[in-house]
Amino acid sequence: MEYIQQQDYDYIMNKYHDQEKPFNSFSRFIRHDAIFDEATGMDPDKIIAGIWEQDNRLQDLSHPERKAMAFQYVLDNTRIACDKRDIFPAINMVDRQPNSTIVLRWRREEVFGKLIPEVEEKRSYLERNGIATIWPDYDHSVPVWERIFGLGFAGLLRESEAARAQKDTLTPEQTAFYNGVKITYTAIIRFIERLQKEAERQSHTRMAKALENIKKSPPQSFYEALLVDYLYFMLSEHIEGLQVRSLSNFDRLFYPFYQKDLAKGVSEEEIRQDLAHFFLQFTAIGNYWNQPVYLGGCKEDESTQINALSYLFLDVYDKMGLYNPKIQIKVAPSTPKDFLLKALDMIRRGNSSIVFVSDTTIRKALENIGASAEEARLCEVKGCYEYAIRGAMGAGMNYVNLLKPLEYALHAGCDGVTGNFAGLASPENYESFEDFFAEYQKQLGFLIDQVIEVVNGFEDYLAYINPQSMLSATYPTCIQQGRDALQGGAAMNGSGMMFGFMADVADSLTNIKKYVFDNEMLTLDQLRDILDANFEGNEQIRRILLADRDKYGNNKELPDAIAKEIAEFVCERVCGRPNAKKRGGKWNLGFHVARQSYDQASMTAASPNGRKKGEELSKNLSASMGRSKEGATAAILSITKIDATKFSSDACLDLGLLPSAVKGEDGLEAMYALLATFIKRGGHALHINVFDAETLRDAQREPEKYSDLQIRVCGWNVLWNNISKEEQDGFIRQAEGLV
Repeated sequence: MEYIQQQDYDYIMNKYHDQEKPFNSFSRFIRHDAIFDEATGMDPDKIIAGIWEQDNRLQDLSHPERKAMAFQYVLDNTRIACDKRDIFPAINMVDRQPNSTIVLRWRREEVFGKLIPEVEEKRSYLERNGIATIWPDYDHSVPVWERIFGLGFAGLLRESEAARAQKDTLTPEQTAFYNGVKITYTAIIRFIERLQKEAERQSHTRMAKALENIKKSPPQSFYEALLVDYLYFMLSEHIEGLQVRSLSNFDRLFYPFYQKDLAKGVSEEEIRQDLAHFFLQFTAIGNYWNQPVYLGGCKEDESTQINALSYLFLDVYDKMGLYNPKIQIKVAPSTPKDFLLKALDMIRRGNSSIVFVSDTTIRKALENIGASAEEARLCEVKGCYEYAIRGAMGAGMNYVNLLKPLEYALHAGCDGVTGNFAGLASPENYESFEDFFAEYQKQLGFLIDQVIEVVNGFEDYLAYINPQSMLSATYPTCIQQGRDALQGGAAMNGSGMMFGFMADVADSLTNIKKYVFDNEMLTLDQLRDILDANFEGNEQIRRILLADRDKYGNNKELPDAIAKEIAEFVCERVCGRPNAKKRGGKWNLGFHVARQSYDQASMTAASPNGRKKGEELSKNLSASMGRSKEGATAAILSITKIDATKFSSDACLDLGLLPSAVKGEDGLEAMYALLATFIKRGGHALHINVFDAETLRDAQREPEKYSDLQIRVCGWNVLWNNISKEEQDGFIRQAEGLV
């Protein structure tokens, strides 16, 4: 392992998982207490019991205060380690869901079980039937890193107390807010002092000195900035109960620390070693979705943010052979070509943890919803490839199945799997395809309204369930108002709806037009019966439907036009609608599917594009697996017919390329040309897998030979051996269809 000695590497990789035990890609933390001295804190089970006992004594306090007290209890009592084999401390956790969230689970049960049971009943119904998967979202936060690095933890606390003091009167809610921030940040500062003393006890002088400084001041060096970043992540994600979906615009924010260190005589090799240790923390944590960090963008004068640290960042990552954290690159007209070639070369050599996002497209989309030009320029890239202005708090775990309204239109308002009435009453016969398509849109509109009703019904309670003292302190609007980020205190407070399986529905509607209404090979009744029988006894018809060349993702006029019309319909129906009153924001949308291609597939009937019930559904705005037959350029031309600036969320293309197509200088230039075309045509996000079907089949047969084979899955990166056979088969089908 370059930059890190083997014994250090082994220690770090065992900080949060016992590497001798099987690690499932969806597992959370496996408790591994061997590295922790019992004298440094309590057994995790005792901490849980202590939180409950404490919370029972705090019934008269507000929930922000009670949650902050639980947070404090964990920090005061959890076991820690400051081993010389690592430059980052270890913090003992029970699992990925932090100890303090036992209080949150109780509060969520109260809300959904007692306060709004009718909302939970509807939410559960939609999810059970594969119509829409919905859950309360606290997952996509990004702190304002500039303020964390500029003020430090102690500075954020002082600023909050100063804002409190400036107010003549405080509402009970504001008092609870400021108290929650004070308890939380006082606990963080005290915890850093605990770490400092443990580092001193272990004679880890460098760590102890850094901790002593960041306990009371902002970071002053590259290492101290890394340490602050790591500690904020660990405390927010694994104790506070809120994911940190970006480690910052790394090259922009860390560059001043990098320059200062070099000026002081710190060698570049030392910086590389520190960065390697930083990367390895997130590989050791092993979050299935990967930890995002992004590079690039533009300065005020539109020159590039790419700098010497950007290149160093990629170089260290490449030499370490990692797949976590995942890297997003903001591509602007001024982004240096050689930097993009470096990233593309990493991808073609098997490092598929990089995604490219268009700086121009996301800035236009944000300005369309009211962001200033400056806010749009400095926007955060987060999660898989989502984006938002700094200090915004979006919520968006609402995945809508675009095939369900098609089932309703085919079955007079009934679900194609259960047979139960689920949509609106619809005609049994249609005079034309235009009539059928209009009915599909009517059913889709009805479904959208249901989802908005459910989500608006519970988002008023987000801050009640999971108040965000740690995050809110980094948002200037929250501190100024004395209001939680989840209760309308953020700069923007939007809700997002994710629409899945565009390719499947566009191809299905295309086949209905061609084979039912145009050439009349089938009646609509016959097609419905064939689908209800899951193509049993009608394999020949299925093959015709599958083989039809008019498939979305191939630059074909008919399916692409249908996809474009559906995208425009949902934009008109969703974008700009008000969300929950206490959040005070607007609705928006995207086309990210996460794992719903598999999770909703089993509850989705056979579809007119030839897909059987339960088979994998299409991902993001890409062609169905195995159906991209006309090459990468055609795929780009299809997706960019949808205007990605009409909504301020994701419109990602999952692109597969053959190794033979990207070999040598010409192959690298071809990859660059594809990326440039995608960006020029207004695409939003592009990630690339380079593979061939035979290699993937061999990896499936002999997994031990391919332990380091990476694959890009929707919006994150995994090892091939960590995905299911069903998912592997889907990628093999995709590779078989490449030209």
